[in-house]
Amino acid sequence: MKLFAQYSSKSKLIVALLGGASLLASCSAETEVDGEASGDVSFCTSPAPMPAGYGYPVSETEVAEWVANRDEQAAREHGWKLFAGLQSEAGDGWVWRSWCTETQAFAMTGDDPSDSNGTGKQAMLAAQSEAPMRAFKLDNGLTSGEEPINFEDAPKYAVPQPVLDKYSNSECLVNKPNQPVSLANGPTFQNNGDILIAGVIYNASAFGWIRDTKIYDASVLQGMRPASDMTKQIDPFPSEAIALKPMLWPIKGAGYTAVPVWDDLSEDYGRYSGFEIQSQWPRAVAVTTSINSDGPVTVTMLEQEGVTQTVGGVAKRLGPNVYDDAQQVSVDDFYSFTPDLGTIDQCDNALLDRSAYYAFGRMFEQGDMLALVAMHIQTKEQPDWTFQSIWWSDQPNDGPYAADRPNIPEASGPWQNYLMASTYGWPEVEGGSTWPIAYNPYIELAAAHPIKTNCLNCHQRASFPGQPDSYLQTGGPGALDVFTYEGNEIFAGLIGTDSLWSISDRAICPDGTKPPCKTE
Repeated sequence: MKLFAQYSSKSKLIVALLGGASLLASCSAETEVDGEASGDVSFCTSPAPMPAGYGYPVSETEVAEWVANRDEQAAREHGWKLFAGLQSEAGDGWVWRSWCTETQAFAMTGDDPSDSNGTGKQAMLAAQSEAPMRAFKLDNGLTSGEEPINFEDAPKYAVPQPVLDKYSNSECLVNKPNQPVSLANGPTFQNNGDILIAGVIYNASAFGWIRDTKIYDASVLQGMRPASDMTKQIDPFPSEAIALKPMLWPIKGAGYTAVPVWDDLSEDYGRYSGFEIQSQWPRAVAVTTSINSDGPVTVTMLEQEGVTQTVGGVAKRLGPNVYDDAQQVSVDDFYSFTPDLGTIDQCDNALLDRSAYYAFGRMFEQGDMLALVAMHIQTKEQPDWTFQSIWWSDQPNDGPYAADRPNIPEASGPWQNYLMASTYGWPEVEGGSTWPIAYNPYIELAAAHPIKTNCLNCHQRASFPGQPDSYLQTGGPGALDVFTYEGNEIFAGLIGTDSLWSISDRAICPDGTKPPCKTE
């Protein structure tokens, strides 16, 4: 696998994100585009449509022709345009930044979900912290000839003690029996359980479908489940639906920040590869707001003694990971924005503090930034959704994940500094029984997820209740196997959630507890 050639962006796009106190907050922020500051942006109150000029939407018929003809070039060009369009300006922000968050979508009804003091927020805080790690616990009998994939011992990053102390009297700490203290999701950000700041974002169509069908309510999903010997799916999302998972890395407002870069694309193993394992992430760039010289610098991450992880119930010191020859990279080579800590929600702030403490050994400060390092993009342009996943690279112009990048005159910002994997539904070989490998190193590898997997294979498993061992372990399909949900006995008695894990992960009961919900 070749390394990737350098590309330098010329466009500067910095958006300040302000988290409101309410779950459907209207956020006011200054935006700087090519040096010109102006205006306000709104988050979720005025979701912007995908702009014209980026090839969206494509008809289901056309996508079906791509799949039938194994037209990878057409699908990849479409994926690049989707990413560039999502990053285009909408008012004074980016299109996806005007959309709605998972926390907003899964606020319980009975109260206005915009009421920050209602049970909507309380239920979210009580029942939701980081998403469960969807480890594929597969035995050799499922993936013949391959080593087992088992992440039962994958570590969990502990919340640093200074962060625990800062929020000790807040509602942002989540205490669960026999588990380390965790952090609640905020209105804007989701707890990813490691350095990354996660988002789960829905456009107006997907958000409206979740709210209208009430599938945010676990008791509703519970009532949809079929008989124990039957399989069933929820009604499909509308064809206009889009779901995103942006992943953000904290960047110092002054100085250098280490951002590890994934170079090993050999696809020859399925082991956990978190950012803390420097042998798996041996290279990093030094991201800065001001490059003062051409030479490499030394950067460190996981440098504080209080940064630990728990493996098998035992706390273990993380890092420090020292990178002595990190090439300097401008933050302008990423899509990035600057949260305003004066207005951000407290639980969002807690997630920023924990992330920054892991990344560079202190709390997140005013002027620090968030850089977009990765993004999953799903669109319902076909019944099985389209899947494309983007990640940043300092060498983005070489190799298969740079292929088929079209010229998009309308695009703004450094979209060409990213690589992309995509999968639309054709097997690895024509007529074959396995999918091609498709993963995002910044998302799958650091979340106890195997490399040898495919987005379709993973998401087609999405069911409620979430991930019982019966369909992720013995008797289930391998991580690359082509399979059908309908009639598959490993999904019997479950309700499929139309390939969206967020439904099974986040649906909570009306009383704010995790399912199964109490019944009369």
